[in-house]
Amino acid sequence: MKKQILDLIKKTATIVPADLLESLLESKINEKNNYKATLSLDVILNNIYLAQNQSKPICQDTGVLNFFVKLPPWQSTEVVTKNINSAVIKATEQGFLRPNAVDPLSNKNSNNNLGEGFPKIYFEKAVDNNLSISLILKGGGSENVSTQISLPFQLDDSKIAARNLAGVEKTVLQIINNIKGKGCAPGIISVHIGGDRESGYFYAKKNFLKKIGEENKIPKLAKLEKNIINKANKLNIGPMGIGGKTTILDCKISSSARLPASFFVTVSYMCWALRRHTIILDKKYNSFYPENKNKVFNFSQNFSKVKKLHFKISEAEIRKLKIGDIVLVNGIIYLGRDAVHSYSMKNNLNEDLSGSAIYHCGPIAVQKNKKWKFISAGPTTSMREEPYQYDFIKKNKIRAIIGKGGMGPKTLQGLKEFGAVYLQAIGGAGVYYAQSIKKVLDVKFLEEFGSPEALWKVEVSDFLCIVTMDSQKNILNN
Repeated sequence: MKKQILDLIKKTATIVPADLLESLLESKINEKNNYKATLSLDVILNNIYLAQNQSKPICQDTGVLNFFVKLPPWQSTEVVTKNINSAVIKATEQGFLRPNAVDPLSNKNSNNNLGEGFPKIYFEKAVDNNLSISLILKGGGSENVSTQISLPFQLDDSKIAARNLAGVEKTVLQIINNIKGKGCAPGIISVHIGGDRESGYFYAKKNFLKKIGEENKIPKLAKLEKNIINKANKLNIGPMGIGGKTTILDCKISSSARLPASFFVTVSYMCWALRRHTIILDKKYNSFYPENKNKVFNFSQNFSKVKKLHFKISEAEIRKLKIGDIVLVNGIIYLGRDAVHSYSMKNNLNEDLSGSAIYHCGPIAVQKNKKWKFISAGPTTSMREEPYQYDFIKKNKIRAIIGKGGMGPKTLQGLKEFGAVYLQAIGGAGVYYAQSIKKVLDVKFLEEFGSPEALWKVEVSDFLCIVTMDSQKNILNN
């Protein structure tokens, strides 16, 4: 069983389901008159192609593993759990999963994706004599923007979302508008109405097992799903939050009984990298997948409108950049996230970052013959660094921040004062961006913070970004 579960993990990490690919291809057609939206979707489709053909994780944030197991009478929860845990450890060792399980008390990474409540395994009784195991990989960026609201709820426009389906619709649309590009749009929205706080998230996550475009069997919910899709895609958030007609690919809604005092609306967001697959095993552990392997095609980008940047770079060159500029980054940059930014507030990094860029990224990194190589290295959500970024720019004299989803007013002020820009990379495109990282030159704080949070020094070539915040305090649609 371990071998079959390991195969399921590898497939889920590297190959998107066919219904998602079909939806993304349709979105590209719809965005044909929007250059930046089309460019973002081209990068996404390229990344899907590279990940599948090179058998590498689509996104570096392999997130929390959510296993949904349908258990037949001949199998036990203990045996399945043991084999899942063993397969998870092996997949992590092989670089198909990033070490993501961090103890909140010690802040230590287990480095094998096992920990209290990690991975998540949900059991239910099988309706036949087969063992069915479905896996959803849900990254931290999409998890962070998921939320739960109790109705009635006061909306941003001071109106009230009441305890009815109209109130649910208003609440969900506001949540989508607040997320913008932080969750790697275009995304999939899953909503659960009712239940309690725990069950709401369970049902919302389970909804992601349904195929994109599959119609809800409850007419009222089917109508609500269509309304939310249509209205969300008119918000001009678009791919990566930089404008367009494709903000969400689908909306799934379920409901369950609630307490009289509680009317919860639970919204679980899934980025475009909807990573889910199912494996079926019989009593002899013969296995099959209900879905066949995708046929994906390579897509080429039009780089006719790009500017090349070489880091280290001068303040004068950075101040020439304007929002909307598409750039190819070359030279030496650094990767650092929450731990590096927090540490830098009170300590010296003992590294000269002046004139360079900080890339918000926690890569999947493997070491061979004492040399590091990145397997997958897409951007993480930048807004988490907002409390630190102004001071980080000032102290370390960086000229660019690279990430996804944009940042806030304090960072924007820092860009203007110190001469820097925010460069948006395409979220989820882990394999695509790993190709542009030609060499890992050094790593600091690996033991202290773990590989996703360490400070990495790398050399990049033609690393594609879009300027979405410039040094004149202009901001693009985030």
